[in-house]
Amino acid sequence: MTCGPAPGEFRRYGTRHTAVISGRENGSPNLVPSVRRVQKIMNDIATSLFSNEENLADASRAFLAACALTPEANDAFAQLLAGYERLLRETKQLVKLSDRKENELTLLNRKLKQLTQSLAYQAEHDAMTGCLNKSAMTARVNSRMQSASVCLILLDLDHFKRINDVHGHPAGDAVLRGVADLFHERAGDNDWVGRMGGEEFSIMLPQCDLQKGFAFADALRHVVAETDLQGSDQPLRITLSAGIAVSKANESFDDLYRRADVALYSAKRGGRNRVVAHE
Repeated sequence: MTCGPAPGEFRRYGTRHTAVISGRENGSPNLVPSVRRVQKIMNDIATSLFSNEENLADASRAFLAACALTPEANDAFAQLLAGYERLLRETKQLVKLSDRKENELTLLNRKLKQLTQSLAYQAEHDAMTGCLNKSAMTARVNSRMQSASVCLILLDLDHFKRINDVHGHPAGDAVLRGVADLFHERAGDNDWVGRMGGEEFSIMLPQCDLQKGFAFADALRHVVAETDLQGSDQPLRITLSAGIAVSKANESFDDLYRRADVALYSAKRGGRNRVVAHE
């Protein structure tokens, strides 16, 4: 069976190229249906990454098998098809390699993001208790004070040194973690809990007046005093003293902290295990 342009169709494909394929100038009427079959296959191919290229190779092989070409044309077409298929295989390998590298890069970016988040968390939080550290607490409260009033509560564990001296520092660390957990459990979503150093903590209540802040701190004092905290070898109990102050207009964090600290000192001097508010 031979393939060539139908009468009147010869010039559509070009005299030179058709002559090379058919080996003669007049051709046969089977080339046009073959070309149309190739075009139909190309129009019906899937949209996957290499489906177009693979279907083109299949269609080319079918075209080559269906047509009686000159040996020279057959060899040229076969070499062209082989080169195309080799290029397709190499491209697939490159894409697979690219996908693998992209996946590796995505994984590295994810790990980098996690590491960045971890470092940011560690920079702002106390490693032992999970509370905000002093610098982060200071910065956050100071920023909040620029737009709204806040109630600052300073809390200090009473006679904490005795726990370290009698039961050891691991027991003291366990008590600090237990008290911090109690603070976090009772703090609201918009409240901040900080560890200012040693056994001193702070809690920020946004837009909270002195009366409500006092009630919150006193309730927290009762909870801590009545809770058995797990020490290194036995449950322990501890009390706390607290000082409260509500920010004033145009007041700095240092001034607010100083007033709350004065109230805390009054609570300590007054016998501990109590809450004092600074008017």
